[in-house]
Amino acid sequence: ARMASILNVDKIRATGSTTDGLTVDSNGRVLQPNGVFVYAQLTTSNAQDSSHPYTTTGTDIRFDEVKVNRGSAYTESNGRFTAPVAGIYRIHVNFLKSNTGTDTYFSIYKNGSDSLVRGYNSTAEYAPMIAEAFFDLAANDYLTVQMVQGDINITASTTGQYNHALFELVG
Repeated sequence: ARMASILNVDKIRATGSTTDGLTVDSNGRVLQPNGVFVYAQLTTSNAQDSSHPYTTTGTDIRFDEVKVNRGSAYTESNGRFTAPVAGIYRIHVNFLKSNTGTDTYFSIYKNGSDSLVRGYNSTAEYAPMIAEAFFDLAANDYLTVQMVQGDINITASTTGQYNHALFELVG
């Protein structure tokens, strides 16, 4: 016969630590207060290319409006998301392509090398370009995003609502 057991716990910590790794609230929700999560937007205030459209290629995009930087993993001054611990990380990037008709694409880079994960669009109208990928990163590996060709609309995105990147540790 199988016996059921219940473990009643509010917090889980590493031995000798004073930092909570997991917490469970009174409704049973499990929280990860020290998880790694970054959400950053590209606005007309960026330090690279504030003209419309954004056309800077061959350099790491510096998402300038950092809304969430849990784990202090994103550095705006170089556009790098740096893994603080080894694990599987998800990156999601979204841009609004300008209405120029120019073939436009961006690529996600791991440690400075093109990962061949891209977002692309060639329409002559405004259109979203999205790429999402999972990477197995060692501690201190880093991810960046670069425009390879084309242009993205930042005038309509003065506050970054159309142009953003999300990075998170998923396991």
